[in-house]
Amino acid sequence: MNSTTKQLLIIILFISIVSLCFANGEEDEKMGGSIIVGATTMNGQNFQQIGLRADLPFWKIGFGLDIQLYIDDQGNVRKEDWDEFQDYLDKIYYIRWAHKGDPFYLKVGGLENSTLGYGIAVDNYSNMIQYPTYKRIGMESSFQFDKIGGELFINNFKEFLQDNPGMVLGLRGTYQTMGKLKIGGFLASDFNEYNGLFDTDNDGYPDAIDKYPNDKDLVVEREKWEQDLAGYPNADITLQTLFDAGIVDSTKREGLPQYADSSSTVTIMGMDAGYALLETDLLKLDVYTQIAKIINYGSGFSFPGVRFKIGPVTATAEYRHANEKFLFGYFNQTYEIERARTFGSHIIKKSQFLDTIEAMNGYYAGLSFDLFKLVVLSVNYQDLRGDSLCAKSLRGSVSIKENLIPKVSTAKVYYSQDNVNDLSEYKTPSTIMGYVIGFNISDGVSINFDHRYTFEDRNGDGKIQGKDETIKSVSIFTAIKF
Repeated sequence: MNSTTKQLLIIILFISIVSLCFANGEEDEKMGGSIIVGATTMNGQNFQQIGLRADLPFWKIGFGLDIQLYIDDQGNVRKEDWDEFQDYLDKIYYIRWAHKGDPFYLKVGGLENSTLGYGIAVDNYSNMIQYPTYKRIGMESSFQFDKIGGELFINNFKEFLQDNPGMVLGLRGTYQTMGKLKIGGFLASDFNEYNGLFDTDNDGYPDAIDKYPNDKDLVVEREKWEQDLAGYPNADITLQTLFDAGIVDSTKREGLPQYADSSSTVTIMGMDAGYALLETDLLKLDVYTQIAKIINYGSGFSFPGVRFKIGPVTATAEYRHANEKFLFGYFNQTYEIERARTFGSHIIKKSQFLDTIEAMNGYYAGLSFDLFKLVVLSVNYQDLRGDSLCAKSLRGSVSIKENLIPKVSTAKVYYSQDNVNDLSEYKTPSTIMGYVIGFNISDGVSINFDHRYTFEDRNGDGKIQGKDETIKSVSIFTAIKF
């Protein structure tokens, strides 16, 4: 074990001890966390994982820490996790004030399910979709003072540090008038879609098409061979022979898309209104409507919308109409994957997909069930149909409480697929699915399996096939809770 690894392990141990000394100001919140030891896969490379995850509540403030060491097969710590200032910000999983639904709420860090208003623009967005390979530091906030309310959403502060800054921003303001009628207006915008492309070495070429994503001086295979053969007799002839035989790719970097100086914005504006018909401790019934316009593209609305809650069960239903070039919930759970992608040697933005959308009508329905945290179930379905296309979406998850099944410390399965023509094809760029399951092996100690799958059409043939187009994230680790 090298000295850097030892030093970081000492840091983790120190924070663990300090964490145990924290006092709680909230009776219903307890400090907790776990020390993680195991294996994980990132970008197709296997690492040993040692880390600390801790939740530290104090009065209305909450801190989440996520300090991880990823050690390769040579015993070296992954340097790119510790060589920049923003890497140290990544160790803060979140900082929170209060909780959603309180008069004032603020959270900075990892966002798992952010929704703006009734969700016509920002619906169940997550900046954790590629965690831990890519860590984003976002923010969500809300307030309600008398009749005035507001919401704010930001996907990733680290985008400000990029050569071509950008971010995804959402704003909503509300005013309650005429009894229980609440009217809102909102705006959501991605100021640079190209920031969805990852460029580890900052050479202007996305990792997905950069043969050497960690070397700023190399992009294509021929450059590496030209470098290695420099000074050898007949190097040009040898290299041309390798090109002709198909052993070495002859592509020049000038033939690849370069995005460093590119910028593209997509903006959604709209309004909504909701009225509480019934509101008691046990029963709630709301009706609502919402309308939105994607600037330079299309518009859509939902009316009527109904949200019904009785005890642990919440049901939602709405009629939806979309004009040409409009998608409901544009900034959704898989947005960071769809935002900008590479298809072969081309870069495709999600906004370009809007040009293929025709006018459609249909419905959305959702059901959630929370039985005292013993079983938590959520299912959402959208079915919109046009003359020749459909926009179908299906999301679902189910989780159970620890030890509801003997020896099972945690169990959750989930699936999400948005705006596809046919749900029978489950492998699409908008799909995310996986499961988490843990088993208690002694008091406070569990072994956990975390599998997540996403998909990319890297060669642009319209199909997901081959191992390189299935992005699998796998973690197997032992957690020691405190």
